[in-house]
Amino acid sequence: MLPPLVRSVRLIWPVVLGSLFVVACAKRESAVVAGNRAGILHVGNGAEIQSLDPQQAGGSVDHNVLSTLFEGLVTLDEETFQPRPGAAARWEISADGRTYTFHLHPHGRWSNGDPLTARDFVYSFRRALSPAFGSEYKDALFPVRNAEPFARGQLADFADVGVRATDDHTLILTLERPTPYFLTVLRANVCFPVHVASVERGGARFDDRTGRWTQGRPFVGNGPFRLREWRDHLHLAVEKNPHYWDAARVRLNEVVFHPAESTQAQELAFRAGQLHTTWDVPLAKIDAYRQETPARLIVEPYFESYFLRFNTRHRHFADVRLRRALSLAIDRESIVRNLLRGGQTAATALTPPGIGGYTPPAVLNRDLPEARRLLAEAGFPDGRGLPVLELTTLSSEINQRIAEALQQMWRRDLGVAVQIAQKEFKVLLDSLDTLDYTLVRGRWIAEYPDPLTYLTIFTTGNGVNGTGFADPRYDALLAAATRELEPAARLGALRTAEEYLLSQMPVAPIYWGSRTLLVAPSVRGWKKSPLGFRNYKDLWLEP
Repeated sequence: MLPPLVRSVRLIWPVVLGSLFVVACAKRESAVVAGNRAGILHVGNGAEIQSLDPQQAGGSVDHNVLSTLFEGLVTLDEETFQPRPGAAARWEISADGRTYTFHLHPHGRWSNGDPLTARDFVYSFRRALSPAFGSEYKDALFPVRNAEPFARGQLADFADVGVRATDDHTLILTLERPTPYFLTVLRANVCFPVHVASVERGGARFDDRTGRWTQGRPFVGNGPFRLREWRDHLHLAVEKNPHYWDAARVRLNEVVFHPAESTQAQELAFRAGQLHTTWDVPLAKIDAYRQETPARLIVEPYFESYFLRFNTRHRHFADVRLRRALSLAIDRESIVRNLLRGGQTAATALTPPGIGGYTPPAVLNRDLPEARRLLAEAGFPDGRGLPVLELTTLSSEINQRIAEALQQMWRRDLGVAVQIAQKEFKVLLDSLDTLDYTLVRGRWIAEYPDPLTYLTIFTTGNGVNGTGFADPRYDALLAAATRELEPAARLGALRTAEEYLLSQMPVAPIYWGSRTLLVAPSVRGWKKSPLGFRNYKDLWLEP
């Protein structure tokens, strides 16, 4: 790829600047044409990633990169969610559904050639669950026996947790109770193994959260690719890992991830031949691609929930009446019909329909009279006396347009004034950790195909809660649901828990997603992915 001419303070994105240079010098070969010939895939990533530590990183932007560098015990087919061999060549499940025995590939290796062993997974799971490490995503492992009390500091000895290596190639995981979706959980970042010698390089503790080990070279993972270069806010390049157990089937030589929060910048780069795929499509361009080049526009079903988080510790939003008033005033149908136009659905709840056979409650409907009544009851009739509220969002077009629509609705229908603040993705995530916000844009893509991937977010102390919400009754309802073994009764109990959660309104769901992106015709092996992950080892390029 051609070098950028300028570096903007606010990320004008080098790919776009490079593409302008390509247009000016038409004789130069585009990145896509060169990549097709050399087996180098250029991917638009939604933002700069947070971390290369799989037990700290989160979100689909990070997973998009980490899934090339690491591999869990199993992988999934994007479309069917059927488990496929990952680091484990095969596995058995006991008759009672509680014991999983994984057999690792005997020739499995780390990217530096070190043997990959079952003990590496024991180490990694212990690290992820360690209270001192405090992984925000550790809940994914809570189906494992005693994992939750260990993570909460209620159990001191990890030997009592249901994770055991009987030899170098055999790992046994024992669960608290049968968990039908458990294999799909193992695809999550937090379940990836980490290289012990790398993590503890220079005498560092295994639970060190600084991420220094990810900055050393060589960077060691066990995935189908290995890190070649990471230039912050420019690009991250991975190359084929010759030590990967299935290297013979990996057809791409490199994948280059280009971070961009601007959908317009990505689309320009795509048209200029600088990207094979984008992360999103500008709203104004969706209809044009549908009409003119429909083969390049991909609309994927997506287990996505887009919502607003309320800081429930804020002096005003501690009052559930104000939270409910703002939520009931949102015209969700107008947002998806007139603004997004990409197949999204107005959300009636947090959890999208169809995930794990779940039907969410229909409790979120626009009700302006009730919204105005609640606002007055909270002490702010027609918005009087309520100071200007700050709504924090990302700088990308979709997020900004939604924020502007909400700002207009609340001002017009409730008399509530809102100012919009933009933050970069990493800064926004820090704001969630510290509750340094009033209202903030939220988004969750399912980590595994079960309603719990959404509903556990807002339990007390969950690392990705980000609202300050803590309600013992909700925790108890969700815990009771997880103990239900009969599928229909379990889904009913989860629905009851969600109804209660939405009555307390720590979040205001807005829409359930579909995903629109652009893919060059030279990209082969592409599958639609409702969970939003990509098996890059299955892709290849043709001119």
